[in-house]
Amino acid sequence: MKDGKTIRILEVLLMRSKTSKNNGIINIIKYGIKNIGIIKAAKIKDPIKNKIYLSNIEIGKMKYENPYYTIRVKEYNQAMIEYYKGKWYATVASQSGSKDDWKKSSMGFKRADRMAEELLKKIKMPDNTPVKYTPSVLDSKGTEIIFADDVPLVPEITPIVILQGDDFQMGLQYAKQLVEIFGDWILKRRTGHKYTEKEMLELKKWEEQHDKYTPWLTDFCKGWSAGTKELGIEMSYEDVLRLWVGIKEPAKDFLDTGGLPELPPLACSGVAAWGKATKDGKLITGSTGDHELGYQVTIVAFPDKGNNFIYSTFGATGEIPGGGVVWFFGHPAMNNKGLVYVHHGGGPKFLEPRKYWDYGIRRAASVIHCLRFCEKAEQAREMELSWPIGDIGLGDQATVGGFYADESYAYIIEGRKEPEAIREAGILGEKDFLYANNSVAHPNAIDCEWMSKNKNEWIWDEHGGWTPKVKVGMTKSIGLFLAYFSGRISVSDMLRKGMMFAYSNSCERNKYFYQMMSKGFGEIDIDYMKMLYRNGGTIPEGKWNKITKEYTKTGKWGEISTGHASNAMTVVTKPGEGLYCLCTGPAKRGLAPMMPSSAIPIYNETNAFWEIKLDSSPESVLEYTKIKALENIKCAKEKHANLKEYDYAYKPLFNLINIAEEEYKKAEDVLSKNNSIYGISKAVRSYTRAQVRAIQVINASIVLPSNTIDKS
Repeated sequence: MKDGKTIRILEVLLMRSKTSKNNGIINIIKYGIKNIGIIKAAKIKDPIKNKIYLSNIEIGKMKYENPYYTIRVKEYNQAMIEYYKGKWYATVASQSGSKDDWKKSSMGFKRADRMAEELLKKIKMPDNTPVKYTPSVLDSKGTEIIFADDVPLVPEITPIVILQGDDFQMGLQYAKQLVEIFGDWILKRRTGHKYTEKEMLELKKWEEQHDKYTPWLTDFCKGWSAGTKELGIEMSYEDVLRLWVGIKEPAKDFLDTGGLPELPPLACSGVAAWGKATKDGKLITGSTGDHELGYQVTIVAFPDKGNNFIYSTFGATGEIPGGGVVWFFGHPAMNNKGLVYVHHGGGPKFLEPRKYWDYGIRRAASVIHCLRFCEKAEQAREMELSWPIGDIGLGDQATVGGFYADESYAYIIEGRKEPEAIREAGILGEKDFLYANNSVAHPNAIDCEWMSKNKNEWIWDEHGGWTPKVKVGMTKSIGLFLAYFSGRISVSDMLRKGMMFAYSNSCERNKYFYQMMSKGFGEIDIDYMKMLYRNGGTIPEGKWNKITKEYTKTGKWGEISTGHASNAMTVVTKPGEGLYCLCTGPAKRGLAPMMPSSAIPIYNETNAFWEIKLDSSPESVLEYTKIKALENIKCAKEKHANLKEYDYAYKPLFNLINIAEEEYKKAEDVLSKNNSIYGISKAVRSYTRAQVRAIQVINASIVLPSNTIDKS
């Protein structure tokens, strides 16, 4: 669609909507006319992203022993760099309005498109000649990440931020460590907002709710602001608080239809097993955050008041790519008492009636509070039930609820009132295990406001929960939104179609969990849980454009798994031993996407887990991480010793060992000069990077189990 034609359509829609009571629609159309460039960028990036990922699927079938494997990986990584440039400069240009920035964005996308197309073609032919490209200049710029021609790349190994002290101190430490890891741009881009009187009023209302129920947050935000000022960054208390709670009033209707109806991300998964289901009777959990990978971090905190905890946030400053501001939404999280927040618990849900929707507390703040001040899942459940219903219309990230587990009990809050729908093991046939994806599964859910209007269109699967009787196609289309703008379909129709699309896919992932947990019953351990996420689904036979068109129309796809192309982080925990294992991205290269729109490539993916142990102090975390790094490096060297210098795998794996040893030495150098919380945290990040590089060598040297049959 040409820019002029797009603008003309938006102008017509604007004229037609002048009499609409829905001011949000008018504002969005005005935004569309003003920001045609970012709309155009959003339109062209998805086909490019898909091409890049399709080449990654083919690379995933190759091994280090293949003489062309490392060449193809380098070419794929350069295509990803160009793709990142396109996205980065589109975002910059949308704020600056600079034609030069738009040109840089366009060039990035064009180079990524050319490289992806050529790479995929060469792999499939096969044509073993290299793809021609000019490598980007890579530089850390004094940070702990890589910049490619001045564009900050998303870290391929998720950084850890260790905090200790009172709430003010921890906020200050968090801000300073973000700058140490990423550079000052990570915070500067979140400053300078000019608050209206209405926005300040709304911010105050949200602040009052969090002061009442999660009072630690205020001092944390004040400390964060103070930390930025020490670094010469003018980030006010309001700027920080806004990232955690927002400046808009609660949604009044489903999908926040004061604006454009939009579903939240349709993925994410969580599973917990304990008792007779696990090898030793202890709790084991698995979780994925499924979205486009952003600048995420994992927090390890030792507060003066309350329990020690770990929390993996999807965005270091509270947002995710494509999802916008989500107020530090993330999972999993775990405390030192053995309580785990496994997953958000099945959203999108919207079960509570609209008459109860109001101000409350955001999900991230509620999770951190539960982990700090609860020791058992039952305590967390009672605490959650005592809190306000909150901002239901903006999704799980906007209010309390979720999936908590301890050594003997787990629950998932799907609805707290009219209907109450609190799911426990057994409802879907589970015994000593529980799981959730992105749909409601409690039988009572059908009585909620939006589902009860069309009860005859739904069926309840005994292991998958609620799903439409007839599969529906993808709802995120221009045609559907135009129909909504013109009044040809209603808000309730939009909601129903979107939820059916989401629930159909989620039901299949629920059934996958039931099947895998049942097959491994009595033998589930950390390795089994990692294997579960290496076991991917399938793509239908045929050309990509054809199968995508069919999916958009009917919702038909291949086999569905919780291990797929949009896993931005994969985490396995054993809380009783304090173990927390995180892989940035999918646990295996080239996993099939669970739907066409979720083919999400990652730069320089590792498919390897770092492992930390939550204990009594930052020093104990440091010591465990160091020992684990040494063990991994030792094992990697032993595996590598079996190779000959003429083996194609010898050199690239040798290079990974060198990188692991360099990271280990960096940690030792840091600690020799700085044993403060900042030095400990920085050293832990180096030790985890050393762990991952060594694990990559180990994984390349063995056949990793990726289904229940070959697990040993």
